[in-house]
Amino acid sequence: MTHRLYYSEEIGLPRTDPKRWRLRTTPLGRETWHYVDEEDSSSEPQTSYVKYLLEQGDFPTPQEEEITTPFKAAQKGADFLELIQDDSGIFPCQYKGPMFMTIGYVVANYYAQNEIPLPYRQEMIRYIVNTAHPVDGGWGLHSIDKSTCFGTTMNYVALRLLGLPADHPVCVKARATLHSLGGALRNPHWGKAWLSILNLYGWEGVNPAPPEFWSIPYQIPIHPGRWWVHTRAIYAPLGYVQSNLVRCNLDPLLKELRNEIYLKRQLPYESIDFTKHRNNVCGVDLYYPHSKILDIANFFLSKYEAARPSWILKWASKRVYDVILKEYKNTEYLCIAPVSFAFNMVVTHHYEGPESDNYKKLQARMNDVLFHGPQGMTVMGTNGVQVWDAAFMVQYFFMAGLADIPKYHNMIRKSYLFLVRSQFTEDCVDGSFRDKRKGAWPFSTKEQGYTVSDCTAEALKAIIMVRNHPAFKDIRNEIKDENLFEAIEVLLGIQNVGSFEFGSFSAYEGIRSTPLLEKLNPAEVFNNIMVEYPYVECTDSSVLGLTYFAKYYPDHKPEVINTAIERAIQYIISVQDQNDGSWYGCWGVCYTYASMFALEALNTVGLTYQNSATVKSGCDFLISKQLPDGGWSESMKACETHSYINGEKSYVVQTAWAVIGLILGEYPDKEAIKRGVRLLMDRQLPTGEWKFEEVEGVFNHSCAIEYPSYKFLFPIKALGLYKNKFGDDPVK
Repeated sequence: MTHRLYYSEEIGLPRTDPKRWRLRTTPLGRETWHYVDEEDSSSEPQTSYVKYLLEQGDFPTPQEEEITTPFKAAQKGADFLELIQDDSGIFPCQYKGPMFMTIGYVVANYYAQNEIPLPYRQEMIRYIVNTAHPVDGGWGLHSIDKSTCFGTTMNYVALRLLGLPADHPVCVKARATLHSLGGALRNPHWGKAWLSILNLYGWEGVNPAPPEFWSIPYQIPIHPGRWWVHTRAIYAPLGYVQSNLVRCNLDPLLKELRNEIYLKRQLPYESIDFTKHRNNVCGVDLYYPHSKILDIANFFLSKYEAARPSWILKWASKRVYDVILKEYKNTEYLCIAPVSFAFNMVVTHHYEGPESDNYKKLQARMNDVLFHGPQGMTVMGTNGVQVWDAAFMVQYFFMAGLADIPKYHNMIRKSYLFLVRSQFTEDCVDGSFRDKRKGAWPFSTKEQGYTVSDCTAEALKAIIMVRNHPAFKDIRNEIKDENLFEAIEVLLGIQNVGSFEFGSFSAYEGIRSTPLLEKLNPAEVFNNIMVEYPYVECTDSSVLGLTYFAKYYPDHKPEVINTAIERAIQYIISVQDQNDGSWYGCWGVCYTYASMFALEALNTVGLTYQNSATVKSGCDFLISKQLPDGGWSESMKACETHSYINGEKSYVVQTAWAVIGLILGEYPDKEAIKRGVRLLMDRQLPTGEWKFEEVEGVFNHSCAIEYPSYKFLFPIKALGLYKNKFGDDPVK
């Protein structure tokens, strides 16, 4: 494995010794990076997967060999994947892409005057520098975005707080781009909030999010407990810091920044009337403009905040802090994700102080979301993708035929046992505004604490596969039937059977309030964040889990489960685009991803190209997008624009998705599928590795995020399915 030369090295930025980094894990999937002393390096050898993650030259790749058949390619990919599996059963990886996460980590520590250790600072600087736009030096919402005011401001400020001087060429170039975008005044809501905590912007110029909302009756549709889980998790602490005017003490560095992030004509800082800039957002950033309703609400709420008695603020702050404390208990102090965690860290420091037990527990958790890679260290989208990847690996090894080969049994065992350990065994504390979770699975780890519908369904299916294979009979009862029945109860509870999107499955919980609340969306850079929404991919995965469960447990609530499946199938059919046969994906890029899942779900109830107009149309859509080289390509821009847009070339992961969809849809033209398989094999290295090509994931329509394990998991599945259906003759 050869080391690439990154921009940070071209310009001579200091970096740490990659051989001294260690990733420590726990049986529950926790991942934390540690920079060890040189003398301790030999006593804790670097694992093979860390060598892979950091692109070390001594990574022990499998022996190179000629690969001529699909199943041999699947096996060779599995051989490589085995080297990057941890003993706990997880596949550690840098779940990166969003460029607005690290600022929270930096601000929370700067506010509390916690010094970030030098090795971490150096690598965080490297990552930010290495993801700067190659032309203008700015940053966007995510790593492949155009430069935006939000991305450029947050990452410029982070670089300065981490120690990069203002006259460094990277800062000079980024500052020029920021000024060309109108300066920091034009940040969206979250950007203005982080700047206000740093005393770089006035709280009076931030639209309000009063903590009093948490005290209104739950029956009222606008109660925050009815919002989407991430939105309510963020706006609970954000409302606290905004209402209490929480800010850093001004120091020399912050004074310098005040003069750097604004245009000269806007200075001096003291002359800026921030109240005039509440709704001043750079057009490049503005993905979801304010509604008139929101502007009116903000006007009256700001008037209320100006006149609010201090005793009401104190009472409301206590109420919202009680909600935050419940979040700590439900998530082992991880919180749902890094943005809310960082805000919460500031809140607890302000409310209880740095010596409090709660604050110290937050400090002990703050590095769970940091992940190191060859570009440097960044804050991930969550604390990882542990359960999601493990469930897919187990399933796809079975579907590809690898589970019948003894050499892969240990991999399956480790991930199966990890999934067993990861099932929720208790419900959330009362008053958390959370649904029943006992029996469900999360996206990342059990400690993170949040149920996800498709993760529950995929983990359930993987576990049933292992429990019913004779090679694993000795670990069958590591989990009981009753535990699976509990999973079914949670999954059924997430299906929407009310007046909104009947039959669909949401991600975290059922839809709790009207989608009209989107009129109050304050974020400006994201769409569809106010309430839970239905997702075709979550619905597809839920069908996969329910149908597989019904196959092995036909006597467990058959009428209830069959009704849920029928409703979900009707929803999947109803949301297919009637013009071109596609489905829009919300968690992957984009139409290719969702179409694969939809065709697999429809296959489980016997719908194929031959007997279903829906499946025929879905397969024909995929075929219409196949490129001359046999592959498929779809750009992240498709998610933003809601229209299919090709990427720059065919991609391995996109091609695997299309091949899987066509095979499971029983598309009759073998040659078209064979051409896709040929591309998968041509892109595979003789060691079995596939290289990263393009971002695979997305959230909230506008933010790209990488799933590094996809480049192994889906090609292995596609190649195995091809072998199962068409045989294993050479395709070259």
